[in-house]
Order: sequence, then C-alpha cells, then structure tokens
Amino acid sequence: MTTKRPRSSGTASVGFHHVAKVTTSCNCIFHKIDQENDVGLDGTIEIVIDEAPIGYSISTQIKSGPSYMRGDKFVLPADKRHFEYWRSQPLPVCGFVYDPTSDTARWVDITAHIYDKPGQFNIEVPDENVYDHAHFDVFRDHFLAYRKKFSEFENFGRSLSHFSHLEDLPRCESGIRALFSFHRNRQETWYYLVSSINNFRGHQLLPLLVATLSHIPGHMDVLWVPGTNVIDESTSREVALMLKRMLSRESVLTLLSVVVEGGFERGTIGQCVASIVDLAPNRRDILASITLDSEVPEAPRYWAMLLLILYEQRRDREYCTRIAEQVAPSFTGEDHRECALGLLETLRTHGHFV
Repeated sequence: MTTKRPRSSGTASVGFHHVAKVTTSCNCIFHKIDQENDVGLDGTIEIVIDEAPIGYSISTQIKSGPSYMRGDKFVLPADKRHFEYWRSQPLPVCGFVYDPTSDTARWVDITAHIYDKPGQFNIEVPDENVYDHAHFDVFRDHFLAYRKKFSEFENFGRSLSHFSHLEDLPRCESGIRALFSFHRNRQETWYYLVSSINNFRGHQLLPLLVATLSHIPGHMDVLWVPGTNVIDESTSREVALMLKRMLSRESVLTLLSVVVEGGFERGTIGQCVASIVDLAPNRRDILASITLDSEVPEAPRYWAMLLLILYEQRRDREYCTRIAEQVAPSFTGEDHRECALGLLETLRTHGHFV
C-alpha cells in the first residue's frame, strides 16, 4: 500500500532548497535543522565574509506557496505561541516566504516584528526584501546589526539555557551558535563549553562543539577577520590555560570519538580535535594510555595511536616504533590493521610519515 504525499510538501521542499541555494551561492552556509517542529525553525544561516566564517548565525523559518499571498503582499501568519517561541531564541530570527510562481523568496526580520508589533500576528513581508544574490549584502548587513543587542547579558543567560537542553537538538544547536556568535569574549562561555565535553559523547552535536572549541588553539583553517570573529587575546589566553587544566583522558577519548575517515588531515573534524588535544600538557601519556587500552573501542584507539605518532615521531622515533609494533597486530579491522602496519613500516624505513 502506498501513501499520498500532499502537494504542499513538495512546495515546501522547493522553498527550502531555494533559500539554501541562494545562501550557498553567496558563499554562506545553510545548516538544516532535521527535527520536525511545526512551531520551530528550519535552519540557520552562518555568515561568511571574504571566504571566512565569522562565527555569526541567524535562525530561519521558511514558508512556501500561494497560501502566503494576501492580495499582492507576502504574509507570514503566526500566533501567540509562535511569537513566544521566536522571542525565546538566542539568535535573531528571519522569516522567508517563497513564491513558486515567480520562483522568488522574500525575507522579514521576525525578531524586530515581535518587539515592534507584539500583537500583530500576520507578519507582512516587505516586497523589496528580495532574497537573491543581487540583494544579499542588504540582508547580511541588516542582521549583522544585531551583534550589540544580542551580546547583552540577558541573551547570554538565554543562550546557556538553550545549550543545556541536550535532548532538544535544534535548541541546543542554537545555544552553541549563539554563545559563539555573541558571547565568545566571555570566559564563562568557554567554561561551560569545556566543562560539557564529556556530556556530549555520542551526541549528534559533538562535532559542532569540537569545531567551536578549536577556535581557542586555532589551526590552518581558522581565519580571523578583524571586527567580526576575533576572540580577545586575554580571553583566548585564559581559555587556553583552562583547556590545559581541564583536558583529561576521558575528554580526549570523547574528542577522538568524532574523528572519521580522513583522520587529522586539513579540512576534517580531526584537524580540530588535534588542535585541542595539542594543548594537553600530558598529551603523550593520555594518548598512549588510550592506544594501549584493549577495553577502548578500536576506532578511537587507532586515532589515538596515529595522533600520538604525529606529535612524537620527530622527537622520539624509537618510542613511536615501539608503540606501533605493540598495537598494530591487535587491530582486528582490516583497514586499521593495514594502515597501522604500513605506518610501522614507514617509521622503520624513513623515521617519520609526514
């Protein structure tokens, strides 16, 4: 038996993809929220300037179809429940209405509307607010103006509240993004993020948390844009010391759990992991302990071995060779075993592999 798919589902999908396509064409990043939520949000737009993500995100609500036209105007219908939800968000909220007839979308600043017109639940979308490549700078600059307002202490508490809801993925994600977008120069922000590492083991948002934390040590692909995403030097220095104190064997094991194919190569989440673990003053002992522990699952053991040798190969070739000799035969996964044995042969022959 087959089920019917309403036409409105296809229209909604086209509108969603239209907004995502425009965002991508303007070299910004659209992050889809996978969880179905009739009241909630559809995704976030991460702003990129001069090819550098600036750590600034906007929440989005996207509606599609002729039902959102009132005469010759676009209208985003809402109610008190929507307003309360949007008002609680730690990121600015933008509404989009997509018109399939003209294949165009327009946007409205929902955050401004709910404060300026709190009882007007039908939100008119200005006809001039076209969302396309030609008008994107107007959209971007409009929402960047929220940085000062959303950096206030009230929003800090709201951001922490969202971050704490690990079971609610869209809420928790918006909390992480808001903390970095508006509160990255508060040491308290980083204390909560660092303290929460182990709570995110196995969590879908652990890669986002890792990528956020990697801005403290930095790496080749963290590009700093003055006036946008820079972390104050004093904050960065204090948080680096905090990471050194708080990075434990368990937290390193959690960080290693997000490493996937590609390992620690440039452009991977492993690159972020390596930059963080590099701060641990006893990283050699921690990584060796994980590598040699048969109770640890094979994948993190393999990545711990690889990262350990990356750090130590030029400093202590004999030590790295002994580690590889000891653990390579213990890997049962064909890929891990072959790579480890190949690594061992390279160490014996050349003394290092990169």
